[in-house]
Formats: sequence, structure tokens, C-alpha cells
Amino acid sequence: MNTSFHRIVLLALLFGASSMARADVVLLKHGAKLEGHIVKQTESSVEIDIGAGSLTLPMSSVDRVELGRAPLDDYEDRAAELGAQDQEGWLELARWASGKGLQTQSLGAYERVLRIDPNDPEANRALGRVAVEGGWMTPEEAYRAEGYVNFEGQWVTPAEQESILRSREAEEMALAQIQAAEAQARAAEARAEEAEARARRSTRGAPLYWSGWGPGPSNWPTNPLDQGQP
Repeated sequence: MNTSFHRIVLLALLFGASSMARADVVLLKHGAKLEGHIVKQTESSVEIDIGAGSLTLPMSSVDRVELGRAPLDDYEDRAAELGAQDQEGWLELARWASGKGLQTQSLGAYERVLRIDPNDPEANRALGRVAVEGGWMTPEEAYRAEGYVNFEGQWVTPAEQESILRSREAEEMALAQIQAAEAQARAAEARAEEAEARARRSTRGAPLYWSGWGPGPSNWPTNPLDQGQP
């Protein structure tokens, strides 16, 4: 069983099995147990809805499947009995589903409440909305309504965004100046080294001056006293 599959099974155990007292059960060969609602089973795989979502498992990893009844079954039965305009009924079902760990279904029930009454405070809060001037908005809509802008994943005022951009521009200019100065210093150092090398090359092999004896020993006569003698 690969690492990805292990992670999926771990998530299923965390979000599913702990909250379902009566359920279909999938027992895996390595000992794990998943509880939920069997959506589909074939010779090669079994799909189980654990409330937070569906998980498809290869039958090669399954020891056996035990059919039972899960809270998800109860949710579906209760939802089927509710009328489209039964606001209180959908609210009660949303609370019940939340208490059973069926968060996806709970949010779905709250959405049904908002179709009936868009201003229902409980449903709006459950769905992460905030009250703004007598109405309800998503957090993003509320920030925009108050003049904020989304800048690199954070909500800031336009003035704050401009200040950040100016600061970054100043930092970039300062860095560019430092880099230019360093480049000039390296170029000056290279020119100095080249000048020194040229000076060494120009003096290599030049004759030395030995005062009255001329430019050096190579130009001396064999016997200085014989100078001028035939």
C-alpha cells in the first residue's frame, strides 16, 4: 500500500469512523476500519461515503465489508421528509448533522435554509458570512465593501498597499546602487592589477645602469685597463 493511500485512509479514520456509531464497515487487511455509507461496490473496488466525502478503496486492500446503517442514512431519510420551504426543519437537520460529524451535509442543510430566508443569522454564521449594515456577506465581500484590497493573500487598505510597494521600490533601488558600487570597485581593482602586471612585464629584461661602467656587466670589456689599447 503506497504512502498516498495511507494518508487517505488516515483522513478517513480521523473524519469518519470516530463519529459514526452505526454504519457500513470496511475492514482493511492491515487492520484499519472505516465506517460510513457504502455508495458503490464492485469486484475491484468499494466506494464509501464517510460524511466528509467519499473514498474509493481497491478490493485488494479490503478484508471484508459489513453492511449496517450510518447517520448518513438517517440524514438522507430525514432530508427526504422535509419540504422545500420548511426553514425550521432544515435548521434542525443542519444542527443534527453537525453533531453527528456530517459537516458537508450540515452545510448543505444551512444552504437550503438560506434559499428560504437569505437573512437567517444562524445559517449565515454557519456558512462563514458576516453581518454588514443589516445584510450578510462573505468575508471577501465584506472586506471589499469596506475598501480593502487583496494583496498577496492579505486584506489591506489601498494606502497600506501603496506604502508596501514604495518601500519595496526603495529597497530595490538601494540594492541596485550597492551592486553598482561593488561592480565599480571590482573593475577598479582589476584595472590596478592589470597596470601592475604591465609594469612588471616592461621592466623584465631591461639593462641595469652601472654608473661609469655603462649599462651593465654584459657590456664591460674583459679588462677595463685594456680599454683603448690595441
